[in-house]
Amino acid sequence: MQVVRILLLGTFCMLTYGGLNMQAMGQQKQHFRAPPENLQVTEGRVAVIKCHVGNQAGRVQWAKDGFVLGFNRSIPGYPRYEMQGDGRDGTHHLRIFNTSLHDDADYQCQVGPADGHPPIRATGHLTVLMAPTAVQMVGRAHEEVIEVHEDEEVTLECLVENAKPVADITWYKNDREIRLESRVDEAVGSSLRRRHNLLSKVQLRLTADDDDSTYVCLADHPALPEPMRAAVKISVLYPPGPPIITGYSAGETIRAGEKRTLTCVSRGGNPLGEVRWYRNNQVIDATYRPGNVHESVNDYTFMVDSADNGAVYTCEVRNKLTDKPLLASVKFNVQFPPDKVVISGPEHDEKRVGENVTLTCMVENSNPPATVEWVVDGQAKKDAITSIERVGTGGSHTISHLSMIVPKVDRNMLFTCHATNQALGETKVDTYLLKVQRPPQPPVLYGYNEGMGIRVDNLQRISCVSRGGNPPASLQWYRNGQKIPSQKHSIDDVSSADINIKAEPKDNGAQYRCEAHNSAASSPVSVSTTLIVHFPPEEVQISVTPGRLSAGTMATLTCESGASNPPATITWIRNGHRMPGRLVEQTLAPNGGTHVINALTLNLTAADDSMTYTCEAENKPLQKDVKQSVTLRVNYPPQFLTEPPTNVDVESGDSQILNLTARGNPGPVLYSWTRHGLPLPDPVIDDNYRREYSLNPGIGGVPGGGHVTADGPLLYISTVTVDDAGDYELAATNQEGTTIAKVYLNVQYPPEIKFSSGVVTVSEGEVAQLECAADGNPLTEAMMDWSRSEYNFARTQRTFGGKKATLEVVKAHRNDTGIFTCSVNNGIGRIAEANVTLIVRAKPIVDKSQILSRAASEEGSIGRLQCLAEGAPDVRFSWRRDGDLLTTGVRTDKYDNETVKTGLISYASTFYIRSVTKSDYGYYECVAENELGAQTFSVQFTAPTQPDPPSALKVVNATHDSVTLMWIPAFDGGKQQYFRLRYRTKASTTHHYLDVYEAGVYMYTVTGLELDTEYYFSIMSYNDIGESEYRGEFVRASTLNEAPPTPVPSSNVGKEVSTKLPGLWVVIIVLVATALLALNVSAIVCIVRRRRNKRASPPTKKQPPASTVSSAAMPLTPQTHHEGSDQASSKSTTNTMYAPSSYNDTVVGETLSSISEKSRESYTQDDSIVDYEEQTHKHAASTYLIDQIEPPPEYASQTPSNPSSAGYDHHDDDYAEVLRRNAYNHQLGKGTPRPPSRATHYSTSPETRGHLSFSYTPSPTGVVVPNGAAQYHAGGPFVTLGGLHHEHGLHHEHIPGGQYPTEGGLPYPDMMEDHVIHSLGLDCEPPPSMGLEQHSIPSEHPSLTLDPHSITIDHPVIAVTDFSNRNGDLRVHPPITTHPTTSLPSTSLSTFNPNPSPSTYSESDMEGHLV
Repeated sequence: MQVVRILLLGTFCMLTYGGLNMQAMGQQKQHFRAPPENLQVTEGRVAVIKCHVGNQAGRVQWAKDGFVLGFNRSIPGYPRYEMQGDGRDGTHHLRIFNTSLHDDADYQCQVGPADGHPPIRATGHLTVLMAPTAVQMVGRAHEEVIEVHEDEEVTLECLVENAKPVADITWYKNDREIRLESRVDEAVGSSLRRRHNLLSKVQLRLTADDDDSTYVCLADHPALPEPMRAAVKISVLYPPGPPIITGYSAGETIRAGEKRTLTCVSRGGNPLGEVRWYRNNQVIDATYRPGNVHESVNDYTFMVDSADNGAVYTCEVRNKLTDKPLLASVKFNVQFPPDKVVISGPEHDEKRVGENVTLTCMVENSNPPATVEWVVDGQAKKDAITSIERVGTGGSHTISHLSMIVPKVDRNMLFTCHATNQALGETKVDTYLLKVQRPPQPPVLYGYNEGMGIRVDNLQRISCVSRGGNPPASLQWYRNGQKIPSQKHSIDDVSSADINIKAEPKDNGAQYRCEAHNSAASSPVSVSTTLIVHFPPEEVQISVTPGRLSAGTMATLTCESGASNPPATITWIRNGHRMPGRLVEQTLAPNGGTHVINALTLNLTAADDSMTYTCEAENKPLQKDVKQSVTLRVNYPPQFLTEPPTNVDVESGDSQILNLTARGNPGPVLYSWTRHGLPLPDPVIDDNYRREYSLNPGIGGVPGGGHVTADGPLLYISTVTVDDAGDYELAATNQEGTTIAKVYLNVQYPPEIKFSSGVVTVSEGEVAQLECAADGNPLTEAMMDWSRSEYNFARTQRTFGGKKATLEVVKAHRNDTGIFTCSVNNGIGRIAEANVTLIVRAKPIVDKSQILSRAASEEGSIGRLQCLAEGAPDVRFSWRRDGDLLTTGVRTDKYDNETVKTGLISYASTFYIRSVTKSDYGYYECVAENELGAQTFSVQFTAPTQPDPPSALKVVNATHDSVTLMWIPAFDGGKQQYFRLRYRTKASTTHHYLDVYEAGVYMYTVTGLELDTEYYFSIMSYNDIGESEYRGEFVRASTLNEAPPTPVPSSNVGKEVSTKLPGLWVVIIVLVATALLALNVSAIVCIVRRRRNKRASPPTKKQPPASTVSSAAMPLTPQTHHEGSDQASSKSTTNTMYAPSSYNDTVVGETLSSISEKSRESYTQDDSIVDYEEQTHKHAASTYLIDQIEPPPEYASQTPSNPSSAGYDHHDDDYAEVLRRNAYNHQLGKGTPRPPSRATHYSTSPETRGHLSFSYTPSPTGVVVPNGAAQYHAGGPFVTLGGLHHEHGLHHEHIPGGQYPTEGGLPYPDMMEDHVIHSLGLDCEPPPSMGLEQHSIPSEHPSLTLDPHSITIDHPVIAVTDFSNRNGDLRVHPPITTHPTTSLPSTSLSTFNPNPSPSTYSESDMEGHLV
C-alpha cells in the first residue's frame, strides 16, 4: 500500500512540474484564499473543512492521511464525504456527515498544475470529540446514602469512562464547589481505542455538620451538551441534645378547667431522639415528631383539673447513642373552685310563724378555701358561724350554720348560701325553701269577661283560680245559687276549678259564682259573673201591597223577623244587589230577644216583572241570617230584548238577518215592519225561489230594486243593493201599549276608480300633479294611497277631497319618471288600482358602461355597435366617424342605424356595418339628442380578441358542501365567451378548476366541498381566440360546519299508526278502495272506446270557448315513443346552476336543462340510470388539479353545449345593461343570432331528438319587461303554443296530417306571412318596436302551428312570464307516426322524441331559442 502511495505521488509531481508553461511565469499563480485549518467536531455532527483557491487553474482533490480521494466532488467510496461549493469560483470545502472516530485524521487540499501554474497543497487536522460514556462513584450506587459516625474518615472515588480527550472533574458539596487537598486524579486506560478514563479520589473526615449533605462528582467535556454527574448522600450518627420544656413556668398558677399544652423539644441527634412525657412517673404520651430544624418534638395537650395540683410532669429524651436518658421536669400549682354547695334544714321543710329554725351550708374541696354568705328572702344575714377543714387532695371544706325565728309572712321563705373562691372569683350557690302555713287569697275568674257575648250553642269554659293558701284552698261553683259540678286542680299554693257551659237562649242573664276556703281561713271568699248569650232569628215573613202590580205604579214590600239578640239587621236583595229598606218597628221578646219590622217601597218598571226580591234578617255578631223571597208579576208594554241599532252596515250583494224580538206582559207581542209608511210583506221561501221585495223611494214606495222582507221581529236582507238603503221602522204592540224601533240600512260597496290622470308630462323643476278620483262606501282619505316600487315620496304632497286623491311631485327630476299606482281599498271586494305615468322632460344621458364602449366583428361579417340613452321627449341617434356623419342614409348598403324604444324614456340604437374590412376598424361616435340637448359616446370597433376578465366576483350563498358565486361579465371580444372558476382551500396551494360552458350564465354553484372549510375563488373568461387573466383571487367563503338532517323516508311514515287501526276502519277502507278501483276500470274502458271512435271518424276542427292566452309556458316533460330512446330520456341531467327568485326550478333546473346538456352525448341500450346519476354534473363543469398535464378525459371530450340556464340578479346590473339587452332582443327578428348573454335558452339538434328549445330573459326590476320578444325555432316537428284554460290545465289541439317538409316554408309558402299574422290574432304586422303597447293572442286562436323555419312573436306577456305562477303550456308535437307494435297512430303529446334522422335535418335547422 505504501508503494502505491509513492507511485501516485511521483506521477502527480511529474504532471505538475513537467508541463510548466514558461509563458505563465508572469501571471498571478494559483493560491489558497482560505486554506484548511485544524477543526474539532463532536461525534455524529457535520464537519466542513474549508478550502478556497484563488486564481484556480488546476484540478482539486482531497487527501486523507495522504490517501487521495479523487477529483469527483461526490467522492465515490465515501458516502458521507462530498465537496461543497461552486468549483468555478474556487470553493472546494470538504463536508463530512455523521462524523465518527474514523474521520479523525489529517486532510490535505491539493490543487494540480495547469497552464504554468505550479501545484499547491494545504493540510488541516480534524479532531473528533468523543463524549464520556459514563460517570460513577466507584463501589457505590447513584445517590447512595453513606452512614458514618462522627469524626469518621471516608474516601470517595469518581470514575469518568471512555472520553476523548480526557474529561474535567469538579467536586461539589450541597451544590457548592469544593477544592480539597486530599484530591488525587489518575488517568486510567480505556478498553476502547483512542479513548481515556479518569479516576478522581477525595478523603473526608465527617462531623455533625456534614449530616444530610450531598457530595457530587461533575464530569464536563466539549462533546457533552451538559455535564454528567454522580452523587452520594452522607448520614453522620450522633446523640441528641437535652430536652427543653415550654408551656409552663416554675411557680406559675393554673386554673382548673384550663386547656394547657406542654411542649418538649430536643435539638440535633442522628437518628433523632425519642421524646416521651411522664406524669408522676407514669408514661402519658410517647408520640413525637420531627421539628423544623433537625429536632424532635412532643406536644402534650390536656385539660387541667384539681387532681393536677402538685403533679410532676417529666420529659425524657434518648436515641441509640445515649447511655442514659436526658430528663427535664415541672411541678403544677392548680387553683379550683368548690366542688359543690349543700344546705340542710328541718324535717318536712315546714315551720309555723314564731318557731325557731336552724340551717347548715356545706362547701366541699376548694383551693384556696371558699368564703360563705347567707341571704334570706333577698336580705343578707351576717350572724352565721363558719369553720374550715383541710382535705387530702390539696383543697379545703367550709361549713356555715344559720339560726333564726320564723317571722309573720304570707309566703314561703327562701334561704340562699353563696360559696366564693376569692382567688378565682368563682361562686357556687344552693337554695332552701321553708314552707310557712297561711289562708288563701280571693279567687279570680278566667275565660269570660263580664259583658262579653257568647254565641248560642257554643261551649264556654270558665276557670276559678285561688292563690296563696297553705294548705291550698278548696273551690265550689254555683248557678243562680245552685251548686254545679266542676273540674278541680291544685299546684303548690294555687287551686283552680273549671266549668263548661253550652250556651242556650235561657242562659242569657244567668249568674255564676265561685267560693274559696281552707282550714286557716275564718270564712270563704268568692267571685261571680253574669252571662250574655247571642242568638239569631228563627224566621222572617214578607207581605206585598197592592195586590195587582203595573209598571209606573208604587208597591210596598214588608218583612218581619223573629226574636234575636242583638236585634237582627234586615236587608233586601234584588239580582244580587243589596238594598237597606226602611226600619218600621222593634219590640222585646222572651230571653231578652227583639222583633224587627222593615219595609221596601218600589217604583215599578218592566224590569221588575218576574223579578225576585229577598228579605234577609242577619244577626251581625253571629254572622247568621234567615231569608224569605217573593217574585213579582208586573204588567208592561213591549220592550226589545237588545237595543235596536241605529245603523246596520251590509256589503252590497251580502245577506243578513236583523232580529229585534221584544218582550211584554201580558203577551202576545204583535210586530209590524214599515218603510216610508208602507208595510213590508212576509217572505215566501221554497226550494228554488224566495220572493224578493225592494223599495224604490223615487216611485212612491212601489216595491223594486231590493231584496228586503219581514217575518215577525225578523228583517231579512238578501243580496242587498244600493237601492235597499234607507230607514226601516218596527212597531211592537200588546195590551199595555206600543214600542217603536227605527233602523237605517247602510249598504256598503267596493271601490271603483272613476278617473285618473293617465300620462302627465312636465319639465324638470316643475310641480307634477297626479289625480285619481274614486267611488265607494265607505271611502276615506286613509283608504286611498299612492305607491311606486323603490321610490322616495319625501318630495311629494298628498291631498284628499271630494273622493279624489291628488299627488304632487315638487320640483320634478328626471329620476321621478315612472309609473305611479293609485290604489283604493275600503276592505270590501277587490282593491281598485289605476296607473298614472309621469314623464319628466330631460336631455339625453348616454350609458357609458365599459361593455358598450367596445365592439368586435370579423372581416366580411356585419358589425354591430350599440348605444343606449335615456331622455324625454324622444331621443334621436346619429353615428359619426372622424367627424363624418354616417347615418345620412346615403350609403345604406354599408351603414344602417336602427333605433328602438325600450322603456318610458329609454332608447337603444344599433349601428350596422356591413361587409367589415380592416379600414372599418377604429373609433365611432354615437350622438344622442332631443330638443333639450345632446350627449356623445365613443365606441371602439376592432377585430375579435380575447375577452376581458370578469369583475365583481362575489359569494351569494354557502351550504355545508357548496358555494354559489356570481360575477359581472366584461367585453366578450366579439366571440361567445365562457368562464372558468378556480378555487382552493385556505391550507392548500393546489387549485381546482370548473368550466362554465353555458353562455349567459353569470352565477354558478361549486359542489362537493368539504364541511367547515374556507376556500379561495377566482375567475377568468375565454373564447375561441384566447383567455383573460384571473380576477378575484381574494374572494373567500367558508362552508357551514353542520350538514342538514337526513329526511325520514316516506315509506316508513305512518307504519305505527296503520297497525293500530280498528277493524271497522279497515273494512271501510277496503270497501272504498274497491269502489275506486271499479270506477277507474270503468273510466279507462270509456276512454279507450272514445279514442277508438275518434280515430274511426274524420278529424274536425273544434271551436273552443273564449279564453285568454296564458302568459307563461309550462315545463316540458320529455319522454319517448321508441325503444331506442327510453334510455336516453332517463339520462336527463340536473343543471347545477342556481336561478334567481323568479326562476322556476322545474323548467330550468331539471326538465329543460336536460334537453340541452345531453345534446352532445349519445346513449345505447346498455346505459343505465345508475351510470347517469354518477355523471350528473359533468356536462356543466369539469374539475381537475392544476398539476395535471391534461384534464380528465370527460373534460377533454366534451365541447361547450348550448347554454341551458341563466342566473340574474337585477340588483347587481345597471339599468344600461337592461337597455342594451332589450335593444338586442329586437334584432332577433332579422335572423337567428345567438341570444344575449343574460338569456336562458335551449336548442334542438339531431342529437336531442327534436326537444324544443326555450329561453327566458328576466326583467331587471322583477316586473314586466316592455317589448319582450318570443322566438321559436324547430326542425322537422311542428310547435304548438297552447293557452286555453279549463278546470285542471290547458286544452291542446292536435293537428294531424303528417309532418311538414324538412326544408322550405309552410306547405303553402305564398301564404306564410298571412298565416303567421292571423294565427297570432293580429290584424296587421306588428311594428318593429312595440314600446309599452301589449298585444294579446285572442282566444279564438288556441294553437299555433309553425314549420321547421323560425318565426318571431313580439309579445310582452310571453316574454315576462312569471315562472312561479304559470298557467300556460308550451309543447312540441312530434309528427304522426305509427307505433311499431300496433296499427294505432302514436299521438301522445306528453313525450317529444320523434327520432329524426340526422341526414334529414341539419343542426342549423333544428337549433333555436326563446327569448
